[in-house]
Amino acid sequence: MQQWNQPGTTECRGDICDYSRVSSGQPGPVERDDGLRGSAPDVQLPPANPVDAPPMDFPASPGEPTIPLNVSDTRVIPTQAPGEPGTASSTSVIEPAEPATPTAEPPAAPTAEAQLRDTSTDNDAPDLAAPQDSDPTATGGHRFSSDATVVIEGDIAPKRLRRPGDLLRLVVSLLAAATILLVSYVASGTTSGLDQDLSLASTRLPAFVLSVTRTIGLIGLLGLPVGVSIFLLTRKRGRQLVDALSALVLTLLLVLILNTVIHNFGSPQLLQALTGRSAPSDVIAINALISALTAFITVARLIERPRLAVAAIATISAIVIANIVGGTMIAAACAISILLGWAFGLLVRYVRGTPTTRPSGLDVANSMERSGFPLTVLRASSLTRGGRQYTATTRSGRRLDVLVLDRDLEGAGLLPAAWRSIRIREDDGGSGVTMRRRLERGSLQAYASQVAGAPCPHLLAVSQVGHDATLMAFETIDGEPFAGIGDDLRDGDLDRAWAGLKRLQDADVSHRTLSANNILRDPNGGVWLINGEEGSVAASDLALRLDLAEMLCTQALLTDADTAIAAGIRVLGVDRLMRALPALQPVALSPATRHAIRKRKDLLGKLRDKLLEANPGAEPEQVQIERLKPRTLFTIIAGTVAAYFLLTSLASVNLAQLVSDADWTWVIPGLLLSAATYVGAAMSLSGFVPEKLHLIRTMLAQLAASFATLVSPPTLGAVAVNVRYLQRSDVHPALAAASVAVSQVMAFIFHLLLLLGFGLLAGTQREVGISVPSWFYIGAAIIVALLVLAIALPWSRHKLRDRVQPILRQVGPRFLTLTQRPTKLAEGIGGILILNIGYCICLYTCVRAFGGDASWAAVAVVYLAGATIGQAAPTPGGLGAVEAALSVGLTGIGVEPSIAVSSSLLFRVLTFWLPTVPGWFSFNWMQKKGYL
Repeated sequence: MQQWNQPGTTECRGDICDYSRVSSGQPGPVERDDGLRGSAPDVQLPPANPVDAPPMDFPASPGEPTIPLNVSDTRVIPTQAPGEPGTASSTSVIEPAEPATPTAEPPAAPTAEAQLRDTSTDNDAPDLAAPQDSDPTATGGHRFSSDATVVIEGDIAPKRLRRPGDLLRLVVSLLAAATILLVSYVASGTTSGLDQDLSLASTRLPAFVLSVTRTIGLIGLLGLPVGVSIFLLTRKRGRQLVDALSALVLTLLLVLILNTVIHNFGSPQLLQALTGRSAPSDVIAINALISALTAFITVARLIERPRLAVAAIATISAIVIANIVGGTMIAAACAISILLGWAFGLLVRYVRGTPTTRPSGLDVANSMERSGFPLTVLRASSLTRGGRQYTATTRSGRRLDVLVLDRDLEGAGLLPAAWRSIRIREDDGGSGVTMRRRLERGSLQAYASQVAGAPCPHLLAVSQVGHDATLMAFETIDGEPFAGIGDDLRDGDLDRAWAGLKRLQDADVSHRTLSANNILRDPNGGVWLINGEEGSVAASDLALRLDLAEMLCTQALLTDADTAIAAGIRVLGVDRLMRALPALQPVALSPATRHAIRKRKDLLGKLRDKLLEANPGAEPEQVQIERLKPRTLFTIIAGTVAAYFLLTSLASVNLAQLVSDADWTWVIPGLLLSAATYVGAAMSLSGFVPEKLHLIRTMLAQLAASFATLVSPPTLGAVAVNVRYLQRSDVHPALAAASVAVSQVMAFIFHLLLLLGFGLLAGTQREVGISVPSWFYIGAAIIVALLVLAIALPWSRHKLRDRVQPILRQVGPRFLTLTQRPTKLAEGIGGILILNIGYCICLYTCVRAFGGDASWAAVAVVYLAGATIGQAAPTPGGLGAVEAALSVGLTGIGVEPSIAVSSSLLFRVLTFWLPTVPGWFSFNWMQKKGYL
């Protein structure tokens, strides 16, 4: 705590001074306890919030969280007059030679060549972009005019931070280690052969080479930590040394524990993958010394220093070679040891943070003056994903928004950007991941918008700030976002927003973040489109459609669908606005608009209907926006896992023997029963639809649904096909969904009743010995506890109610309608019974086809239980889960294990695999005829 001796002037805490207590017009001598003397500057400082020009924070990029800052932290930095002694510390407060007077600022922005020049190469070179009447001098390593006084509020340059790049490297290291372990686990024979070849090759090395390698490894193992410790201590980096030593000790302990677990509890195949032997031996699974030393090197950041990097790499390589030659480790284990050490080091480095390389606010002000914009105030605004934001005031009173991009935040947003590029077709948006990429993308977008004449903030300066940051300075737009205008939003405001977007579209420039917070109305009634760094130039047709769709959604959220469409038609016309129709999908919107749309789920449907009403003769286009849906990705992963389990089961079965041993007098009835189930499925659907349906087409729709289950979970695929079929059969979409919902609810109820009835019947015929594993009870208890917790918590209960109530509102009236038509209701219930009983008897015939002896009621219980598991499984058609459940169930009721597996596979061939062939033809034929 440093106090000024002169009361009533100002108060400093370290290098932070509260300028609000500076006595304007009352200069006086001041003295601090560090011996520096000076006088309070006789200068009228600008108020924190000028009434005539309220500061506006530079808007954050979409999805980037902004952190409110405490702007009470203020630093007054008057620059030194020429010829006066000074200090290089930025904490000094030095009186200027005379009161600061604003110098003339260039009326026009510097040229692009001057703005884009590299200003960090020579700080002593003449400043070509500085005002002609300024006399730049160096003060504390910074250059300012002799009469400048810079007030820096809330400087945001933390000493340590968590780098996103470290987190990405951590993920990469863990994925690489898991990949190597998986390959070694699956192909253990190949990796063992590779290790033998390496060991044989190493024995042919000259003896002195092996001796030198062992010596380097031993010296490095002992000397590297000591040498690095001395190196860091001499450079006063004690905290980094403590972090590095902590990472070394923690990694050593964790790897030793992991080794103990692997050797004592690891399966033979896991031991084979990590040690080359199927039983515990002297071979090390994971080398704790290699992992610990790698973690130490990572935290100490030795790879970034060329000389130390050579020593570190030589030490690790020597230890690895010595272990492979000595036969104490295999190559895969060495790689996993290095990757785990790297991962532990990155984890410590990310949790503890690393010293920041960000330039301070003073450096930003210095760079702005070199660009021709000398400042009097630089006020910190917020932190973003890629840097920080400032509001600035120049000497002439001009207000700017300064966006600083920091190199130590490179990598932030990489995973969302990668997922977006994979998911969305022709996605050419995104501001980039690296600092330089963000700068080039943002500046190019801003210049293209200016050339197009669009109402976007003008980019006035682009400059480099030291070696680790760049900045972009924009003209401040005094305005209020559309989100805050509310009921005062007028038709003219909507028209001007569309007109601004039209200018961008005419120049093939996309914006991609047209949310309500990024459209401003200034006091003169002008409308501005801000924060367009996520857009692109020479944009694709899809990107331009996405902008139209988001502007339409934004205006509809603020007003209503009719008003938004009317404004778009007035400016763009009907034909051009119709291009937004296929892009009216939640995935096409920016995160802010998509979040708002979720609260108005009916809005997208209203916009589509109104657009079609506005141009009834037009045929709506179909544009595929998503390249990959999350559900598709999940289905691929689940299907791969299911296929693995299925192939594992098939590996123990001789398919040729399976066909030859089957009694076809039972297989053929099973095939006919499988075909009969599609008649029951058609009846179960048409019976709950009051409208008359064609029976043959309905059966073909069920066959098409069996093909759809190849690429989706069974319930989802069948529901989607049936809803689509009913809509194409002139059933209203809402009534179609309600009919399918009634069918599903009734099928579930009768499924449970049949399971209970056959269970009681099976219990009276013979004892059923199905053993339930203990983990089933544990899992069931966890599921019940989660359901109880979900019902107990208000927010989850409300969310569950919001999802269930609409379904009940549809099912109830539809069911009441059906009760007035007993014939239809009997048809639907009869179809459900035919469907389930047909499958039960089909499984029974499959068991008898291989000579199995079991009660038909017990077999029915096994099918009904296995079908329940299959419906809940996320894999296509319940693949893997149904086979396993049926095999275990049949074994539990007394069927021999080999017959149980064969019967389950034959049942799945008859009821799942064979119907997909006619299902494919049915699916394509119904699509061509317009029935799907």
